[in-house]
Order: sequence, then structure tokens, then C-alpha cells
Amino acid sequence: MRLRWLLLLTGAVIVAALFAFPLWWPLVNRSPVADALPGLTDLPQEEQKVIETIAREDMAFAEALISTGLAGPVPVPTAEQAPPAMQGPILYASGEFTTIDAVRWARGTVLVYQLADQSWVIRLENFEVRPGPQLHLFLSANPEPRTPEQVREQGLGFDWGPLRGTLGSQNYALPAGFDMDAVRSVVIFSLPYQEVFSSAALVRR
Repeated sequence: MRLRWLLLLTGAVIVAALFAFPLWWPLVNRSPVADALPGLTDLPQEEQKVIETIAREDMAFAEALISTGLAGPVPVPTAEQAPPAMQGPILYASGEFTTIDAVRWARGTVLVYQLADQSWVIRLENFEVRPGPQLHLFLSANPEPRTPEQVREQGLGFDWGPLRGTLGSQNYALPAGFDMDAVRSVVIFSLPYQEVFSSAALVRR
């Protein structure tokens, strides 16, 4: 008799478990979701790894990196790439842009000229930067800044505005009287995400 009731009870439990399968299975099956961020797999593999790491801390920045990466470079118009007309230029300092990782890098040379009227020209020559959200040109007192605080050391962190493009030489004029002696690097900086994409330490000539 007991065996009969035990078999009936066991059968009832099995039927109930099968009936409630949609409810309890997700609690048991906790395998992680492996779906990639939209568009991520269309980027180079070395970029994918870095962006996946960034996404754990800042999803918005990761999504912006994917979007700008897929959009591709923004060439500077050819007519704007030539050196500007300069009177009595003296090469004051120069530097080379550096790579931080697969999605934060720039290549090219920074040339800082002082003109006869004491104004300045900053030239990015043979320049290329990995496209990013709202990249600006900053001047910093830190020779190799990697954080927003380092970019703005000594109260400098001078923002000279958005880049003219992500590919191609470009020129930036500064007025006479600007204290270039305090500047130790030229920085490519993502304004909305406060991220350094690259910097070039300046060597005085």
C-alpha cells in the first residue's frame, strides 16, 4: 500500500515539475549571455578585446567607440593640409604621438612654431588618430597625461577645439602672448567621455 502511494506521489511530483518547466529552468540554467555588442564584430579583433574590457566599466563609451570605429576616418580637406604661410618661423618644439591601446592611439609629428610677431602655430604632420567621440586638441603641462586630472595639471589643460579631421596634416594658430613655456604635451582628448586618446611630449629645440 505504501509503495503504491509512494509511486503515485513520485509521479505527481514529476508531472508538476514538467508542467512548471518554463518557470524553474531559467533559475537552473544560468549560463552567461555571450551576445556581442552591436557592430563590435565588424571591428578588428584587437579593438574588440579592448572595447569589451571598456564596456564592463563604461558601456556608453564602448558603444561610442564602436560607432566612431565603424564610421571610419574623417580626412582633413587636402587644401587645409599644407603648411600655413609663416613669417620668420622658428621651430620651438616637436614631439611624436603615442599609442595607449588598440582603440586609443594616434600617429604623426607635432611641430610648434613661433612666428616673428610672437604668435604660434601648432602643426600636426602626417597625422592619424583612431576615430573617437568629439576628439579635441588639448595642451597640457603634463608630458604624458593619461587621466583628465593629469591633462589639467597646474590649471592648464587648454582646449583648442575639435580636431579638423582624424586623418591628414592640420594647423592650429595661437595668439601672441600665449605661455607656451608651460606646455609639455599636445593631447588628443575625447571631450564628452574625458578620455585621452594619445599625447605627444614636446621636446624644446
